[in-house]
Amino acid sequence: MKITLIGMSNAGKSYWSEKLEKEQGYDRLCCDDLIEKKLESILKKQGYSGIEEVSEWMGQPYDKQYKQNSKQYLNCEISVMKEVIKLLENNQKNNKKIVIDTTGSVIYVDRKILSKLAQISKIVHIEIPLFLKKEMIKKYIENPKPVIWGDSYKKNNGETNKEALIRCYPELLDYRSKKYGKYANVTLDYFDVMNKRFNFEKFIRRIK
Repeated sequence: MKITLIGMSNAGKSYWSEKLEKEQGYDRLCCDDLIEKKLESILKKQGYSGIEEVSEWMGQPYDKQYKQNSKQYLNCEISVMKEVIKLLENNQKNNKKIVIDTTGSVIYVDRKILSKLAQISKIVHIEIPLFLKKEMIKKYIENPKPVIWGDSYKKNNGETNKEALIRCYPELLDYRSKKYGKYANVTLDYFDVMNKRFNFEKFIRRIK
């Protein structure tokens, strides 16, 4: 079976992809790692010492470098997803078990890519509960980290940059939740999949 896991940070994508790899022999592809490899040379050319500085490199949507650098990041993600699809296509007719651990920004790649992904793998959305969203918002307010915003960041008259970020971030999470659900073949509840009694057999039964 070919499985693609989508959802927000801390939804359990890495937990389940690693579990499938270690316990069931799945080949695991971590898109974060693959994107980081592609970004290394870009960061170096722009004077950044490594992938650790990607946050500073990308910046926030009001920073002058954000538009260009977020586009470069997304181009790397698109390139990675095309490579993932090619690998899945090459293994479509065999019984090789593959799990794809995507980034939270996968919904911003080309629609054709996501449609193709749904045809050749089972896209599984792990939906996070409200308390985790609130936790993400709280952490973001305390320490805003760069993210791919798409069209979700809009600054109102009279707002400071930080005020706009804080107002728009919950809207970004809501937008992403809807998009994950739209592209997924199946949506699983966070509380179910993170329950210790929720084993591999139950996971496969649900997604089938």
